[in-house]
Amino acid sequence: MLFDISRLRTGVDDVNRSYAPEAFADLTDDMTVSGPTDVVGTVSRDGRTAVVLKARVTSAFETRCSRCLESYAVPVDAEVETRFVPPAEFATVTAATAAKDGALLKTGAARPDEVESDVKDHDFGLAEYHDEAIDLGAVVREQLYLALPMKPLCTEACKGLCPVCGVNWNRETCECQQEWVDPRMAVLAEWTSRNEKTKG
Repeated sequence: MLFDISRLRTGVDDVNRSYAPEAFADLTDDMTVSGPTDVVGTVSRDGRTAVVLKARVTSAFETRCSRCLESYAVPVDAEVETRFVPPAEFATVTAATAAKDGALLKTGAARPDEVESDVKDHDFGLAEYHDEAIDLGAVVREQLYLALPMKPLCTEACKGLCPVCGVNWNRETCECQQEWVDPRMAVLAEWTSRNEKTKG
């Protein structure tokens, strides 16, 4: 999934790549890419050593609903703009960004929440390249993980599973008793029942 930038001197090169689901078989977090993944956009030089990728990533993956545990599809459609630099320059740019944000805080030119947001933007928009090639696969994987919900739900109205028998309430019903009884109160309940029978 590498894109050769060694011949990119000036101007813009088109990117138009399509990857089969098998290319992302190593994904974790219970994700399975379920269709073709397309990366369409451009790559251009930014100065002597940096290159900028501007692309649209489209894909879809399946994950499990956190309530009913059924698989469902999550579409991915993301606009990406990433600046790629060599490893040595990556460290320099990151340090310069941190120093700039620290200076803004000291002078009172920015609030901590504004600086934090700015740093996040820099982190997501900056990456390394090696051996005169940028890794489009890493870009795609980042977008897939960003699309993964914190709490996956097949629908907002998902009813989940019965905690007693395990029936999927979206498809079936059950007559299990849903009221939870504290086992520590069982002795008291038994004593009360015996006492009422004695009085009767």
